[in-house]
Amino acid sequence: MSGDPVPIADHVQFDPSVWRTTFSASDDGTLITVSGESTANTELVWVDRTGKDVGYAIKERFVDLGGPLAGMRLSPDGKRLAITVGQPKADIFVYDLVQGTKTRITFNPAQNIEPSWSPDGQRLVFSELAGSRISAGSTIHSRPANGGGQDEVLVGPENNTVPVTVGWPQWSSDGKYLVYNKASGPSGGSIWAVQTSGEKKAFLVVQPQSQQGTIQFSRLSPDSKWLAYTSTESGREELYITPFPRASGRWQISQNGGTAPAWRADGKELYFYEFSGSQSQINAVEVIAKGEQLETRNYRKLFPLNHVLAGGNANFEVSPDGRRFLIPVQPEVAAAPITLTLNWTGKLGK
Repeated sequence: MSGDPVPIADHVQFDPSVWRTTFSASDDGTLITVSGESTANTELVWVDRTGKDVGYAIKERFVDLGGPLAGMRLSPDGKRLAITVGQPKADIFVYDLVQGTKTRITFNPAQNIEPSWSPDGQRLVFSELAGSRISAGSTIHSRPANGGGQDEVLVGPENNTVPVTVGWPQWSSDGKYLVYNKASGPSGGSIWAVQTSGEKKAFLVVQPQSQQGTIQFSRLSPDSKWLAYTSTESGREELYITPFPRASGRWQISQNGGTAPAWRADGKELYFYEFSGSQSQINAVEVIAKGEQLETRNYRKLFPLNHVLAGGNANFEVSPDGRRFLIPVQPEVAAAPITLTLNWTGKLGK
């Protein structure tokens, strides 16, 4: 290739979940494009336990909200939101939901995704990718949540012949452990932890029980005695709970597929996204810990997801009291127009 790039069409539809634009060009100079205006905006909406809209979390429409695996997390007190914004180059911002202000946290050229909060709400931990999700150079970093201070590398790149990706980092409630997912391909993803002091040697927490399976999401309970995670080992993604840090036994929670677990602040209720059948929904289950044993009850469907989720995003957040759910949605608009351009090669100036 040679020469400078020349724009030939603007506002073309772009799907951040798969990094794909909607267009096609023929050899005879005909170009067909779908407008991106209808899918450019994303809204963050609060809904109650029945699925009824109760207001916007942020009075701003996001033109480039991160894709389905980019992540967003509410602070422990529920007053701030750490969220990934930007495609294809992602950065992390913190929004004050009370004051209506925002602070940019990352500025480097890499992709900064999947933020999570320290127990005291003073710091953020996140993943940094130098390239795509399966490329080498994946690391875990920490920065102050107020945007100041220095970047700290918590998990550096591994010197493996096979590229390793680390992601979805989170601190335990006592600050003693950093927990994260680790994968080297489309299967075999597992959950690891490292002590934040002392020897700081990483250890395996849980892995899928089949070679074809992989672990997608994980969330520590508020007291960090239990780990909710999703695995595809059965042939579809299901939700499980296991003790932490020693994964001795497990309980399957979802019954018809489940992903994206989130806990209520008191640890007595767990929520997840169910995607089976023609209707996706948010489910809830009560969790009762009895020593090293676990009991679940009152498994129920809270509400169907009638919104158009941004980028197919299964990620959601729940308020500390479990009464409101934060969901990224696309506003309902008319069908995107299709544009036909003749002789698009004439715009090349040749």
